[in-house]
Amino acid sequence: MPNIMYDAYRACLPPGTAWEFDNNGDTDNFFEAKSENFEEVREFLETLADVRNPNTTPILSDLEKEYGILTDTRITEQERRDQLSSIIYGNTGIGFDSLQNQLQSAGFDVQVHTNDPAVDPSIFLNQVFQMVAGGDNAYAGRPDAFAARIGGELIVNGEILSSRPLYEVVAGNTYSGNTNAVAGYFEDFETTPFQYNIPTDPNTWPFIFFVGGDATRNVQGELTSIESVVIPATRENEFKNIIIRFKPLHSWAGLILSFS
Repeated sequence: MPNIMYDAYRACLPPGTAWEFDNNGDTDNFFEAKSENFEEVREFLETLADVRNPNTTPILSDLEKEYGILTDTRITEQERRDQLSSIIYGNTGIGFDSLQNQLQSAGFDVQVHTNDPAVDPSIFLNQVFQMVAGGDNAYAGRPDAFAARIGGELIVNGEILSSRPLYEVVAGNTYSGNTNAVAGYFEDFETTPFQYNIPTDPNTWPFIFFVGGDATRNVQGELTSIESVVIPATRENEFKNIIIRFKPLHSWAGLILSFS
């Protein structure tokens, strides 16, 4: 079957009847076989043109690894390519506008709100976003016990994880002398992310910004409300990685949202 390399061989032959040969003849078959071998090489080399293109690369997982992305098999291949493309070609400028553009370009319907003039971030981070059981107030046994998701989340840098042994409790109180001495045995560890405390020093409040939905401000320009939004749980790591990469280094991000 003719291919590009076969046509290239024929084009290199000098003119003249001596170089005219019949289809399927010995000479024709010789060039056909030779060209098929080089055609495979040419097609392979052609794929190298796309090896670093996030939209067409045949080695998507390798390119994700190069850019520090953990492959998430729960999302589609196209979503993975879109995520990689936003990181490779995204504007790397530092600033809150740049961060918002990056999040929205990746398909997240969120806004970035600066805390200026500064207000206590606990107003937003400690509010009840989503009641999940019971009546209007979702009380769970007593007025100060709620069946709900309480509060937001602070992102400073990458996640800090801690591990502790999971003890098999076999009888009553397992403490042996003090809270660090536990009676029992364990077969596994529990890994939990470190939770940052909301700063109480007013001097630190301007360094916290918020990521969420629509916001309102009073006549002084202070934030008074921020709507909570829902982010797909399958894209949680991608969402947080964008914030960590593009937020100003001195700042903390307060998430007014939930992952579901």
